[in-house]
Amino acid sequence: MLLVNINTKVPVRIQRRPFESRFIESFSWTKSQDSLILIVKVEHSDFSFDYFNMEDPLQLIVDLSQSKEESREVRNIIIDPGHGGLESGARGKFGAQEKDITLPISLKLKAIIERNLALRVFLTRDKDVSMSLDNRVAMANNNKADLFISIHANSSFRKNAMGSETFFLSMDATDEEARRLAYLENSSDELEDRIEGENEDEIKMILWDMAQAAYLQQSSQLAEYIQRELNLLLSTHNRGIKQAPFKVLTGVACPAVLVEVAFLSNPVEEKKLLTETFQTKVAQAIYRGLVNFIRLYGQE
Repeated sequence: MLLVNINTKVPVRIQRRPFESRFIESFSWTKSQDSLILIVKVEHSDFSFDYFNMEDPLQLIVDLSQSKEESREVRNIIIDPGHGGLESGARGKFGAQEKDITLPISLKLKAIIERNLALRVFLTRDKDVSMSLDNRVAMANNNKADLFISIHANSSFRKNAMGSETFFLSMDATDEEARRLAYLENSSDELEDRIEGENEDEIKMILWDMAQAAYLQQSSQLAEYIQRELNLLLSTHNRGIKQAPFKVLTGVACPAVLVEVAFLSNPVEEKKLLTETFQTKVAQAIYRGLVNFIRLYGQE
């Protein structure tokens, strides 16, 4: 259990993201005359924490994570076909929609894994339906995911942008394009709970539970293996592995990556993405990267 004592006489607002976590069991608040006490209950005693202040507006940020990464056998894989239903995602010059590209690639990847590995594979959606980012995360954690792979097709205002890139989580984007991409993919919904007072600008307190914090190193390794295979098998331009604050990765309690397989905004790559041959190659490349990671993962 972690207790955070905050001495203040001014109104405080809590802002947090909804989350599913195997690490944090719950948190609550209690108030005394001149202070607030944050009570965080954790599943394991082996954890670490850090905190720091930020100015303009004044913020106290508490970062919690497991001291050691859990080592567990890979049994369950979640594949997340990006977008769906009313959320069409990126659109190409010839009318291709991202949601119609990500689903067949994901179905092919699921089939390849099940054909070659004794693992359980789940899709967050298996047809053209809308699904919130929070529900995708919840499905992963409820099915005790050991690996999470979100499949997307990229878009850029630069029509000559091409190639694949693989992301893992960071609250700071690698570059402006990564920041813009994360902004487009994320929902802006936030859960806000008022403690008291009308003046919310005097102090804002942010409690950030990020289930991914314990798995960032492994997520980076998974991203690297997948990106390497995409480069080799598809002969696409290597845009490298990157970091960005994708909401769908934040609450997943296992190694997690988001793969942008190619650019729908590039007419040449759009035509490739519409072909079953290219979609199959993408699925095979992701599978090979996955297998290489599992071999490493099992040795840790």
